[in-house]
Order: sequence, then C-alpha cells, then structure tokens
Amino acid sequence: MTPPFSTSPRALACALALCALLAAGCTKHEAPQAEPEPTVAGAVVSFPGEKDPTGIRVVEVSADAERNLTVPGRLAWDEDRTARVWAPYGGRIERLRATVGQAVKRGDALAELSSGDIGQAQADFHKAEADLRLARSAAERARELGTAGVIAGKEVQQAEADMARAQAEDARTRARLAQYGVGVQSVTQSFSLAAPLAGVVVERNTNPGTEVRPDVQGPPLFVISDPTSLWATLDVDETLLAPFKPGAQVQLRVAAWPDERFPATVVNVGEAVDAQTRTVKVRVRVANPERKLKAEMYVNADIRQASVQPQVPADAVFLRGSQSFAFVQQAPGRYERREVQVRTAGPQSVTVLSGLKGGERVVVGGGLYLNQLMDAAK
Repeated sequence: MTPPFSTSPRALACALALCALLAAGCTKHEAPQAEPEPTVAGAVVSFPGEKDPTGIRVVEVSADAERNLTVPGRLAWDEDRTARVWAPYGGRIERLRATVGQAVKRGDALAELSSGDIGQAQADFHKAEADLRLARSAAERARELGTAGVIAGKEVQQAEADMARAQAEDARTRARLAQYGVGVQSVTQSFSLAAPLAGVVVERNTNPGTEVRPDVQGPPLFVISDPTSLWATLDVDETLLAPFKPGAQVQLRVAAWPDERFPATVVNVGEAVDAQTRTVKVRVRVANPERKLKAEMYVNADIRQASVQPQVPADAVFLRGSQSFAFVQQAPGRYERREVQVRTAGPQSVTVLSGLKGGERVVVGGGLYLNQLMDAAK
C-alpha cells in the first residue's frame, strides 16, 4: 500500500522551508517609535537630544570695531590735470605737430591752422595800430594849439578822448591775438594750436585737411592729460556712504594687478543719489607714477568702516507685524525668539541697535520654521 505522503529527503526539506516561510510571515513586527516633537516654552523652542535639527544654520553676531567695505568703480583721467583743446578760430588743419602718446610741454604746437578769421584778427590789430598812431599825433598837435590859444580847450579834450579810444582798441586786438599766441608782425592767416599744459596727448580727433569751426563744438581736437594721476569714480550704495568723506583713504584693486593695492584719497562725494541704482558717485584720486593703471579700467575700492554696534546678516531678522525678531541659540537644539531693533547696513547685512550682543549666535537658516512652531503651539 502506497503511503499518503512522500518521506523522501528532498520532499522533507521542501516542507520544512515552507513552514519557515509561513512562520516568518506570521511574525508580528513592532512599529518604529516616532521622534519626540520639539517643545515650546514661552519664547524658547527646544529640540530633543540637544542637537540642532537639519536645516538650522547659525552664525555669530559680529562685534568687530571695524569692517571692510568693497565698492565698484572705474578709472578716468584726472580732470584737474587734463585739458581738451578746440580751435578758437574757424579754418583748416594744415599740419599735425603731435600724435597720441606724445609727451608735450605747455606751449608746444599741436597743429598748424590756416584761417581767414585769424587773418581778420591780424588785420584788425594792424588797423588799430595805425589808428592809435594817428590819434596820438592829433592829440599832441591839439595840445600845442591849445597852449598857443589857437583852439579851444574843448577840442583838446576831444583829441585826447579819441586817442584813449584808439589805445583801448589797440590793446583789445593785441590781447585777442596774444591769448592764443598768434603772430602780429604781419597778416599770415596761420595759427599754431598750442598745448595749454604739460602732459601726454591721450586723444586726437582730427587729421590734416579737417575743417574746424568754433561755433560747432564737436569732440575736442586733442585731449592732453597727466597719466601719473588718475581719478576713480565709485558707485557707493546710499546705505554705505558714511565712511566716504573727503580725505578718507581707500585701497584700489584691479584685475590686471591682482596682488597689488593702490592707495587713493577721497576728493569729492556726490550731492545726489541716482534714482535708478540708489548709489552716490564718489571721486577718489590715485597716484600712478609707474603708469600701471589705465583710464577706463574697472576697479574695486576697499575702505575700513568703524562700527561699534553688532552686525548680522539680513536673513537673521524677520518681521512679525511691525516688529523685528531674531532667534538666538542658547544651546544646541535650544532657540530663543527675541525682539530686536535694526537698521540697514548694506544689501546683505543689518546693524543691530538693541536686542543682540556681540558673540551671540543667531539663526540665519530656518528662522521662519522655528517661528511657525511657536505660533502653532499657541
């Protein structure tokens, strides 16, 4: 008779494995325990385990006596040592005597002009000279006749007045020519455009044959400057303006010389805030004896700003209604919500007027989460 169940070793092993699987499926697992919730007591939020939860970042309140500010700017010619030269008379450029990069002294010729206006000015001078000689002779003759009683004193006075007018006209025409160094010996219609100061020709906007007119003021014919002194125009945020005063010292940095610092002095602070950028133009002067710096270079200016009040990142402060608050870390996992008074100290930081002390640690990441926990506990 065949037994109802197979007792072969292979069948027995399969049966045992099936029972083990069934027993494992019937075993009851315990549910994982939930993490303890944070507790709120008054203005303090506490997390279990005395450790900061994920996502909470804290920084130390700065109480340094001074801090470094950096503002952008751009180099330009020192306008106190720069001259832009236009032709005082209409005419034609006949010859150039200077080119870009050339060093010139005061009075050196930059270009030669031919002009009918210059010829007219020279002719006016010679005419005034002739009128003066005639008026002077007439006055001397009138004095002699007046002394002899031949003519009345009124006629003598008239002759002297005519001579005075002739002298004035002669002085005017002479000064007009001397102002620009035009020769008075003869009517030549030629004129040398002279450098008004010593420096380097940094720009030239004319060529031989160019017609020039003093009543149409386009670009200057020449720009002369002293490149050993430059200006830098800085764009300073209106909230960072306090340390920028005439005479204050700044350090300039440029990309071309990353390891060098160029000392500069504030010479002027703008009187208006740009309505679009909310910045103020601040002008500084920088010595450039080696001529490493070039006009139109971009610069960064560093200046030290005294600060006796704590500074914190702007992210550390949040508003509840009209009041400002910050969370202060009392210990790992323990935070106190504290009312503070602040004022803006820049795009990314605020000055604390009250509520925080230097050295305390404030929350800069997760403050709104902590605030929600406190509000939900009420």
